[in-house]
Amino acid sequence: MIKSKQREKPSDHKINRKIIGRIITVAIPLFGVLLILLKNYAFIILRNLPACPIYEYHHLYCPGCGNTRSVAALLNGDILKALRFNIVPFLLGVFVLIAYIELVTYSFGKHLRLVPRSNKFYITTSIILVLYYIFRNFIPYLTP
Repeated sequence: MIKSKQREKPSDHKINRKIIGRIITVAIPLFGVLLILLKNYAFIILRNLPACPIYEYHHLYCPGCGNTRSVAALLNGDILKALRFNIVPFLLGVFVLIAYIELVTYSFGKHLRLVPRSNKFYITTSIILVLYYIFRNFIPYLTP
């Protein structure tokens, strides 16, 4: 006779998923630290990127203009310079940090909601960013 294998209890599987989730949650900042340590290699890559074709041909700043320089300034710790180049990488970094804090609290059993879940918030933010991208072509301080 062949013995049938005993099935894992659903509670055991759930516990394993929780432990794996906690390990991944704790490992995410380690990946960020690794990226910061390797920033010198990132600067070599950033220097070799081509110039923006929209700016070269039309002399208008597209939504992506200044993102690379903004990320480089953030890696060097110069937040004001990063905001001057382009505000989106900074806002994205803040949003990811808030989402990470929410993930940590969720994976350790406390459900803390920090990320906005309202469509009005995201629509308003999108409109403000579109206006920012338009006005930065006319206001000299906002140019990258």
